[in-house]
Amino acid sequence: MSALRVPGYDENSALRITTDIHGLERVAPAGTVVHSFSASRYPSLWKRRLRLLLAALASDHLVIHFSLPDAIWFAAALTLIPFRRCRITTLDFFVGDPRGWRLKLASWSLRRIDRMLVYFKDSSVFQRQFGIPASRFYYIPFKINGIELIEKATPSDRGYIFCGGRSRRDFATLFAAVAPLGYPVKVVTSPEAEMLPHGSSMAGLKVPPNVEVSTNDRSPAFFVETMAAARLVVIPIVRDSTTQAGIGVYLQAMALGKCVIVSHSLGVSDVLTDQEAILVPPGDPLVLREAIERAWNDDALLSRYGSRALEYARSLGGEDALRRSVLAALPYY
Repeated sequence: MSALRVPGYDENSALRITTDIHGLERVAPAGTVVHSFSASRYPSLWKRRLRLLLAALASDHLVIHFSLPDAIWFAAALTLIPFRRCRITTLDFFVGDPRGWRLKLASWSLRRIDRMLVYFKDSSVFQRQFGIPASRFYYIPFKINGIELIEKATPSDRGYIFCGGRSRRDFATLFAAVAPLGYPVKVVTSPEAEMLPHGSSMAGLKVPPNVEVSTNDRSPAFFVETMAAARLVVIPIVRDSTTQAGIGVYLQAMALGKCVIVSHSLGVSDVLTDQEAILVPPGDPLVLREAIERAWNDDALLSRYGSRALEYARSLGGEDALRRSVLAALPYY
């Protein structure tokens, strides 16, 4: 693999980067100095923020995982403290739904971020909500989570549907779709108390007799093994235009060569084509049922989607590929 070239890099002067992204220093090109303060090494939020800020005062770039409180804090700190220009880049994007003065504060802060690296292509809703120009958003592809487990797995077809994950999963729509079909379904997710903060719930739902629910998604090996043996992977997402969900799981499934049925949502239908995955509207059990039945009974369709999925996902790589994408996307203007 050829050495990474960071745009704007001057071989006669060191490019200085401060980050909380673990491992970024491993893939940085020669002549780039990376000061890393990851959460694993510095678990105290305020100590980590102060270390990042102090290092940023002598850096060209501050590159951090996105959180709205951090975006607000660093935007304010680097505005109030006079020093040489340090550009702020954030990775990922979750903002919730701030209202009133919180919306004004969020908008002010986000407009002071030089570049927001995101896993979706359609940023129009955020442009309108926060008054941010499209040029501030920069799409980079996500990576295959647990790529080592994926590469060791042996995909097979043991005759069941897999549904996994805990973020904004629409279990009500899934159960309504699969109950009349009778096809075996294995759901791997978290206990209710753990999935609830992530926008998912099974509270009050009757689990159909053909659905087996496991709350053992804490085990990456079990998760991948169960997915690898599925005939079909279904990821139903709650309708929401401002929150990403399911990206990591659909990429794992695609990297295993599985045909994936997934709901239209941010980071899904604006990234994937209908030739790479079967895209269905959120919250519609009838359409989901029809898509499942069509795929389940068509070996050629499963093979066709699985091949395209595998080609797409395997081109993305793992953690280091994502880190290289982050460095290559830093703004120089």
